[in-house]
Amino acid sequence: MRYDTTIKELLLDRPELLLELLVGEPVKVSRVLTTELPKVENLRPDLLFELADGRIVHLELQAQPVRFFGHRMIGYRLRIWETYRRVPLQIALWLGMGPVGIPDRISEPGLNYSYPVVNLQEVDTAALLESPFLENNLLGMLGKLVDYRPAVARLLRKIANTEPSKRQSWLAKLVILSGLRGLVPAVKQEIERMPIEIDIMENEWLAEIFHQGEEQGLVKGIEKGRTEAARTILARQLERRFGPLPSNLARRIEAADPDTLERWSLQLMDSATVEETLR
Repeated sequence: MRYDTTIKELLLDRPELLLELLVGEPVKVSRVLTTELPKVENLRPDLLFELADGRIVHLELQAQPVRFFGHRMIGYRLRIWETYRRVPLQIALWLGMGPVGIPDRISEPGLNYSYPVVNLQEVDTAALLESPFLENNLLGMLGKLVDYRPAVARLLRKIANTEPSKRQSWLAKLVILSGLRGLVPAVKQEIERMPIEIDIMENEWLAEIFHQGEEQGLVKGIEKGRTEAARTILARQLERRFGPLPSNLARRIEAADPDTLERWSLQLMDSATVEETLR
């Protein structure tokens, strides 16, 4: 199962606090760079941030072991340099449970290349959990915690007090990310205990998780959640490049299926207008 789309969406809004923990120094993000790199097929880095001092941070998210991960990272490095003419600071963020399943280097005849791999389970994310912003709180839940249940309870209380129109989206993100730490049962139990009602039935796939079984519902939910997040990310990238979207084009994005969203994302780099991207 992949959780990177949800985490990308959270980091697009508030990346700086997590980046400070990973880079080891205060940072200020000046802009989010497009990850659509020219001349590349099926090679797209997860997140690129330009810092105020001009450095580019490449953050790659991984929750499952991948063969030849290091070769993928060096491919990203070369393509980022070709696109922006700057050598990126690369960080691989391990999101899975248990031992890290990706290497931190390539050592081959004629090639020695390394990059830091940060195991989020071992990072003290107290600053993220104490942040006033839910984006940071959700990411903080994935860090080094002795007891996850109090963090889940605090998050649910905070989500329950958000605007009703946004509550289901926040709850969906919490359930998706809780799957990375085996916390879906804890989320279910805490919701049932809450004095403030969260209507699960308002969200189709959340209802599936709670009434059709965790595994079946979570698989469906992740796919639907990824599609919703892909729509949001594409819309934000288009707005950053071309300005506010006309209502008719925003409706097209909302109605698009995953394959169409993927095709439009790949067309974004070479398009001169939003209409050309969504052709």
